[in-house]
Amino acid sequence: MRLLLSLTFPISDPILIFALVLFIILIFPTLFKKLRLPEIIGLILAGVAVGPNGFNLLSQDVGLSIFSQTGLLYLMFLAGLEINVREFLKNKKPSITFGILTFILPFVFSGLLFFYAFKMTFIASLLISSMIASHTLVAYPIVGRFGINRNRVINVIVGGTIIADTIALLILAIVSESAKGDLDYMFWMRFTGYFIFFLLLVFIIIPKLSKWFFKNYDGESGTEYIFVIAMVFLASVIAEFAHIEPIIGAFFAGLALSRHIPHSSPLMNRIEFIGNTIFIPFFLITVGMLTDLRVLTHGFELILIIVALILVAVLSKYFAAFITQKIFKYTKTERNLMFGLSTARAASAVAIILVGFNLKLVDESIMNATIILILVSCLISSFITQDSARKIAIIQENEKPNLKGLPERILVSISNPTNLEQLINFSVLIKDPDSNLPLYPFTVVNDDDKAAENVIIYKDTLEKAKSHLSSTDNIAQIISRIDTNIADGIARTVKEFMITKVIMGWHGKMNKKDLFFGTILENVLQKTGKMVYVSRIRSSLNLIENIHVLMPPVAELEIGFIEWVNSVLNISHQSSSKVFFWGYKHTQEKIKEHIENVDFANDITYRTAKCPTMLKVISKKLKNEDLLVIINARRNSLSYNQHIKQIPYNIDEHVDKSNIVIIYPEQETIYTGTIDLQV
Repeated sequence: MRLLLSLTFPISDPILIFALVLFIILIFPTLFKKLRLPEIIGLILAGVAVGPNGFNLLSQDVGLSIFSQTGLLYLMFLAGLEINVREFLKNKKPSITFGILTFILPFVFSGLLFFYAFKMTFIASLLISSMIASHTLVAYPIVGRFGINRNRVINVIVGGTIIADTIALLILAIVSESAKGDLDYMFWMRFTGYFIFFLLLVFIIIPKLSKWFFKNYDGESGTEYIFVIAMVFLASVIAEFAHIEPIIGAFFAGLALSRHIPHSSPLMNRIEFIGNTIFIPFFLITVGMLTDLRVLTHGFELILIIVALILVAVLSKYFAAFITQKIFKYTKTERNLMFGLSTARAASAVAIILVGFNLKLVDESIMNATIILILVSCLISSFITQDSARKIAIIQENEKPNLKGLPERILVSISNPTNLEQLINFSVLIKDPDSNLPLYPFTVVNDDDKAAENVIIYKDTLEKAKSHLSSTDNIAQIISRIDTNIADGIARTVKEFMITKVIMGWHGKMNKKDLFFGTILENVLQKTGKMVYVSRIRSSLNLIENIHVLMPPVAELEIGFIEWVNSVLNISHQSSSKVFFWGYKHTQEKIKEHIENVDFANDITYRTAKCPTMLKVISKKLKNEDLLVIINARRNSLSYNQHIKQIPYNIDEHVDKSNIVIIYPEQETIYTGTIDLQV
């Protein structure tokens, strides 16, 4: 009661401020999601309501300002982190065309409008036009929800976003620096020198530092997260030192770190989770707190500015998508998707206009008009993207072949707790990103006198695996089984749970017992025809630069050929690494045919090598951080031969420190020993 009586507005108690903001973050996005409106709008409007121009519950104090600035840098960092540079380079012609058009048209039209019609200064017009020319992929999650991420225009849109936003942010850097002096010869010399210095530090020093860190601190998830955020702020500080806006530093830090942070990794999940739940909502709320909707009553001229701002912003982006569609012969629905995704203004627009407002280049009316533009453009973007994404998803569904294969279910066999994280991380790396099915951490306990005791021990190990999987935003269904031997336990579980892929750890050389009874792996291969991966991961998967694939002759004739090729491509996509296919020309031709149909962006090299010397030749090219993928074969299969049989036994001789994965493709064969198995 005393607390309520002593309350003054705006609230000054830090605990109450934080509690109020958390409840806003909890309630408003959920409410707007129910209304099928963008959550970003809910947070901005909440900021309008609680800010000094609303109910005056909160003010821009130091605490909120720190969270807000962190949220802005975080947002720009995530924008850079999401960009796949190789996909951009692969689609560079349409991407560059769309990027130039989606920047130039809004930039020129709005610049002329505000300079001549509204009589603003050249610098202010330059700032406003660069803000209008930028865009944020606010509606991009809709694309993922409808499963059309691989549509041909998606990479074009992402590439165009790189170009448009980078140019807009560079103009911001020039404008903010020129606000302190004249745009003379010395300014351009100084600006160019600072910018080159900034690029060298961000794209050379930070990647090398990151590579060293991930190599030496692999598995320390909390420390990895702190390191990444520290690099973001380091890049922002370097940018500020180089007289460039800190948000540009955060954006380029995302580009520099993107290849070291796989999209399905625990680290990526933590980065997105903390940013999207805490820092970015704080930033959006403080953006709303700057807005004063009462300016709408201040006169007809301001209404005219807002209407002109919205019209030129929306129509110019539509014309950019329309011209790109005509040049590259895209469909009308794809054009609408391009327009929908590129018409929203959010992060970069707010960042640019906030800098201009703080430098007194634009006044409060332009600031408020920009916020209204964000509200309107996000609504238009969300509705158009959703409509066009739904239509494209229906078309793609109708074009899909009727495949009779089982849904992907991955069994992760864990026998050694020390390599638990490596096996789990690898399973996430090969998992189909569109699959919602769980992963199955699994262990077999021998049926002996200590079975009950061992079940408890292994249950703790499986719970750790489940916990680690949850950090990657994946569901785990743990399985433990008591059986007379491990191979039988795996085979029974594969049948019972309709498993399609089995992942096992590499146990090294055979002992005397294995010579008589066969290794666990050999027995598993005899008892199940599903695809089996045997992995030995010795360094962080974040550091993979090259994937070398050793292929036996006629590998393309095996039933599981396409599946293992897709696995290799998926690992390459997740780790942004190059792929080298070593083998025979017939196999390479079949791989080329398949890759042409799946729109793969990363670099691929084909090298001819013969079985007897293949491992020896490849080993000379391997680095410690590389991944060697060996495509092996079951006994009596088409691609099986004596040279391929010996490769696993010669690994330690030729390849000691590199990461290794041996893949046994799927075989539809009734294996000896499986007929009498009862599940």
